[in-house]
Amino acid sequence: MIEDAKKAWIDVALQDGEAIPEPTRAEEYSGKFNIRMPKSLHRILVEKAKEENVSLNQYINYQLARSVGHPIK
Repeated sequence: MIEDAKKAWIDVALQDGEAIPEPTRAEEYSGKFNIRMPKSLHRILVEKAKEENVSLNQYINYQLARSVGHPIK
């Protein structure tokens, strides 16, 4: 039934002249990326993570999610 619903939505959107977004695939997002930063920032982040008793990865994840309003789980 979901396939029928998708097709019907696309048909109506095309009739109404709406743009149809290209589908994204989960494979496009690995969940990993590398970032370069000043050593001073790296030091501060490591210290903050230690204060919170979490890994640097967890701390940065939390701060990034919080900064963009993403629900933190």
